Amino acid sequence: MSHDGSQEAPRGSAGLLPSIPAMPSVPRADLHRGRPNLLLESGLRHSLGWQDDRKAGPGFVVIRLSRLDRIKVIQRFPLTEQGWAAAWRALSGLDVGAAAAVAAKLAQLEAGRRAVAALVALDAESLRCLRHVTFNGGSGAAPLTKGGAYDVRFLGDRIMVCLRGSAAAIVEAPYRDVETVEVSGSGPRKSPGELLVLILGLALLGGLLGLIVLGLVGFLLGAVVFGLVGALVGAASSKIETLVRLRARDAEFYFLVTEKPADALRIELSEPLRAIENARAARAGDLEEPTDLAPGSIPDQLSKLASLLQRGLMTRDEFEHLKAKLIAKS
Repeated sequence: MSHDGSQEAPRGSAGLLPSIPAMPSVPRADLHRGRPNLLLESGLRHSLGWQDDRKAGPGFVVIRLSRLDRIKVIQRFPLTEQGWAAAWRALSGLDVGAAAAVAAKLAQLEAGRRAVAALVALDAESLRCLRHVTFNGGSGAAPLTKGGAYDVRFLGDRIMVCLRGSAAAIVEAPYRDVETVEVSGSGPRKSPGELLVLILGLALLGGLLGLIVLGLVGFLLGAVVFGLVGALVGAASSKIETLVRLRARDAEFYFLVTEKPADALRIELSEPLRAIENARAARAGDLEEPTDLAPGSIPDQLSKLASLLQRGLMTRDEFEHLKAKLIAKS
């Protein structure tokens, strides 16, 4: 017996009943009277959602869908953890297939929520983020697509390249391995005022020529055509193309930024650039450390070199070079 007096016989289905998923977050804006807000309904005979009922108030509802997309509320439950668990058990006992489909939808929503939370946390950790930049090419084995859109993040100790709007790193380079960060390009060649003068001037010129040839109609036509030409010329002359070159130990990347001119971008990146310089200076000090040891401690120096190589503080070429110098001294 349902809360509204109707009866519904459980539908048999093979397999185990889905376990109770975590209670979803119910936005206040989704609690309204009228048609329930359902988690999923396409292709289902039963589903689960929530509704603000005039008599019972806000709560979870188990519903039945007809072929004409008519919704009938079978049972209502309080908008609480206990109410959610009871609603889920009711749906699972009624229609296991619908419960499995709704569970998959809930898992998808939870994955999206976690992705948003991870992105918010990464934003808080980033010193600067160049969003929606275009990869123009480079060298190395990184799986970046030329012409693809990416976010380039400067964190406290490393550079991350992620797909646009994602927190998952495709490329990571510790600051100690970054050899060069170059920002080149120029700002728009014309100011907004100059663009307006150009467009109006060409529109007036076109209107006068049209007036001479075709009269009043020619004036309007010439003004429109020449004005459009002026707008196209102005757009081309005001285009921003700033190139960011990142060179790491074994790779080089070029990214195109179209929202900020080079001068403004250099200022914006001043903090991460300083962090990169400090990391490189610390790495240089580590590399010089073995050569400052006493001449009689060759095994100790070789051991320290091997430790620096293992920690990633020097390349294999640098290791072999310093090793050869130590052996030559012995």
